[in-house]
Amino acid sequence: MPNQHEQAWEDWGALNPLYAILTDPRYRHGESDVDEFMATGEGLANGVMGECERLGLAISRGRALDFGCGVGRVTLPLSRRFSEVIGLDVSTSMIDSARRRHADQPNCTFEVHKESDLRRFPDLHFDLVFCVLVLQHLPSQGAIVRFLEEFARVLRPGGALVVQLPSSVVVAPPLPGWRTRAGVRMRVAPLLRSLGVSPAYLYRRLDWVPAMTMMAVPDEMTRETLARGGLQVVFTTPPDVDLGGTVSQMYFATRPH
Repeated sequence: MPNQHEQAWEDWGALNPLYAILTDPRYRHGESDVDEFMATGEGLANGVMGECERLGLAISRGRALDFGCGVGRVTLPLSRRFSEVIGLDVSTSMIDSARRRHADQPNCTFEVHKESDLRRFPDLHFDLVFCVLVLQHLPSQGAIVRFLEEFARVLRPGGALVVQLPSSVVVAPPLPGWRTRAGVRMRVAPLLRSLGVSPAYLYRRLDWVPAMTMMAVPDEMTRETLARGGLQVVFTTPPDVDLGGTVSQMYFATRPH
């Protein structure tokens, strides 16, 4: 029986993985071109690997990990740059979709990952660990820190850890009052889902979406966690503030030789 966090991402994967991965209004009801969506992964991979080259990281292109891979938006372009890429995601429905979409890519492996660590992999296993728009959705700050520790453990000397994290998030506004249509809808829809009503029905009829947790880790905690794991942060992107007020940045870290 999946827990609440896992069930939410199973529902997202079945309903609308594009919007779940990139919360852009264009993808809210799946009207946009899937090819356009997948092309955004190529742009992100290009930018990340260009930065790694500038920093002298991940020169060895053996094995890469795409943690929280979704439908393989970034896994695919990474597979053109590494001998082997493993994509992990908590959502079985997203992994099924990734396998279908990229069945012709023999060096891409997609696996469901519900564990709270990376014990399936040995120490110093990957030349690149990539994780963007993922850790912020874990259910607790402790869970995020645990995966940062694991990312450090499995990274090879000279490899690159590329991870995006919010340092602060805005508290969600209170729900509208019970006497408003929106207030009733936003309270009733989750209750109906908990009683087993189809997520597709709720999505179409009540515009319900599964819960999407937003967690932050202070910048100093992220740096301290990676340092304890033997990693050195060599570059961070300037803080980015989204429309909702969440502040995040991308960290580039390595294990020195």
